[in-house]
Amino acid sequence: MTRVSELRLHRAEVPLRRAFTTAVRSTDALEVLLVEAVDEDGRSGWGEVAMSWRVTGEGPAGATAVLEGPLRDAVIGLPIDEPPVWGRAIERAVARNPAARAALDAALWDLRAQRLGLPLCEVLATGSATSVRTDMTIAVGSVDEVLADAAAHLAQGFSTVKVKLGTDPAHDDRVVRALRAGPAATTTLRVDANQGWSADAAIRLLRGWEDDGLQVELVEQPTPADDLPALARVRAAVDTTILADESVWSARDLREVIRCGAADAVNVKLAKCGGVSAARELVALAAQHEVGVIIGCMLESIVGVTAAAHVAATLPAAVHDLDAAHWLGRSPVEGGARALEDSLVLADAAGLGVVGVAA
Repeated sequence: MTRVSELRLHRAEVPLRRAFTTAVRSTDALEVLLVEAVDEDGRSGWGEVAMSWRVTGEGPAGATAVLEGPLRDAVIGLPIDEPPVWGRAIERAVARNPAARAALDAALWDLRAQRLGLPLCEVLATGSATSVRTDMTIAVGSVDEVLADAAAHLAQGFSTVKVKLGTDPAHDDRVVRALRAGPAATTTLRVDANQGWSADAAIRLLRGWEDDGLQVELVEQPTPADDLPALARVRAAVDTTILADESVWSARDLREVIRCGAADAVNVKLAKCGGVSAARELVALAAQHEVGVIIGCMLESIVGVTAAAHVAATLPAAVHDLDAAHWLGRSPVEGGARALEDSLVLADAAGLGVVGVAA
């Protein structure tokens, strides 16, 4: 029985192709913290801490301390072939710290799949897809900037765009109408308000778009994450699909969203829920209650996106929210999924297909 023998951390800074701007932050570079879990046979499994002060509250120093302390102590010596054992150990080792837990969980799933000689998605579910489609995020900006970005992305082969809004309802309305009158006239259009609207503003905007036939496919987290009654009121008042994101971190959160009737679908992010193991629990719970699922990601490198893509590959065909790989100026590792037009193509290799740190 092969066991976990060592954890190694690797840090890198990766430039982005262009600045990434939302209602809460803007950045042109990505600080990457990778977890390499090594087993007794010398195999390496990989995971990534997707750090965001404004979302998970985790930064490099804190994530490093957690991984080199209680999380390392929790898994060293545990058998790779028993995911429930190390899954519980990770969950119980620390409170919160979902991105750090997710990174270690992904690394151990990677090792597990390598021992079986299968891609991770095939370990999670037989008959999984070999690639997944993703939308492309259009950063917050002026109307002209948004239109230019949308045109560029559509020319690159994307068929679904998600525009970041939530700064001002009047501006947001102009952006959506300009997109539909311009480059995104026929493409699938999604909106992410990043908690930026009141329930009244959301209802007014969405009803206006519905009345005018603008066909917005979904609106993500229109109201504050901790105000489920507001989210439920929006959902009850409109026909547009309401996607919960920041409102759902755990199975407990999703059960409350379901109880309140607050969303039609949920954006499941490994860094937010705590990893592959937790994501699978959320996916199963959503299916039981006929809640739709999109697999998403944070602004992270190909390592984190690859783990999420393997989970997405086990689900029915859908356009997911895994475009972070398309924002990278370079990769910090060799291998992993490959960004191609509007898709992520999984490596034809065991586990995640990550070979090692890039030279």
